[in-house]
Amino acid sequence: MDIKATSMPGDLSQWIMKHYDPEMSQIIIPDRDKIPVDAESVHRIWGLPNKGRKVCFEM
Repeated sequence: MDIKATSMPGDLSQWIMKHYDPEMSQIIIPDRDKIPVDAESVHRIWGLPNKGRKVCFEM
């Protein structure tokens, strides 16, 4: 599928953030499975660049 979107519904955004595990970098789908959220999966799914300078941040 080649689905293009420029925004995400608020309810979906809230559901994703509620089920996101930052320590494991994954979205937990209750009673199902886990979706990895790492540099490679974001690059593969969203087509964002996966190269260049590292982004430094503190939690």
